[in-house]
Amino acid sequence: MSDYHQPGYGPPAGGPQQPYGTPQQGGPGAPQPGGYGYPGGYGSPGTPQPGYGSRPPAPSSGPAMWSHLGALLTITAGTMMCCGLGAFLGWVFPLSLRGNDRNQHDPYIRHHATQAVNYGFTQAIMAAFGLVLYVASALTFAAVATEEQRNSSGLAVPLITVIAIFGAYALSGVICAVIATVKATRGELWTYPRLIAWPLSKG
Repeated sequence: MSDYHQPGYGPPAGGPQQPYGTPQQGGPGAPQPGGYGYPGGYGSPGTPQPGYGSRPPAPSSGPAMWSHLGALLTITAGTMMCCGLGAFLGWVFPLSLRGNDRNQHDPYIRHHATQAVNYGFTQAIMAAFGLVLYVASALTFAAVATEEQRNSSGLAVPLITVIAIFGAYALSGVICAVIATVKATRGELWTYPRLIAWPLSKG
């Protein structure tokens, strides 16, 4: 028997031959299943690795929060300092913030700013309606009341009723705006009740 067929010198006679240079499965230097460089293994292209990869960006809570807070401060503080003028201007700040070039393409900021704009618009409309109703009640009572009724407290009843209704409405709007400010700070979406913010502007 020749040396070729001795143990340790190759496969026995008649066995399958592998081409020269073919890597052996599991041989030295061959990539192992699940190993580095093996398709689907650690480090192979296109394989997501634990702890890596893109994460969704955090919502822009700062500008979103200021859209609500700006409207709220304009309506409350502006009303007290400017003889009620702030109630008509609550939509100005969130509208300018939404139109800013840095915020136009941020859907989170646009959502909150649009909600604040609608809140400001609705409060302005209701403030105007309340003022008209108040003045109309006073003029109507003065026109139809007798001298005795004018000297009595009859005029105070409808005027106080108007003030109470619109005061409660304004307080409800303030509470909703505070909730919206907190939600925006936490990175959460918030939609005002339709009674407080009519969907006049679309984001």
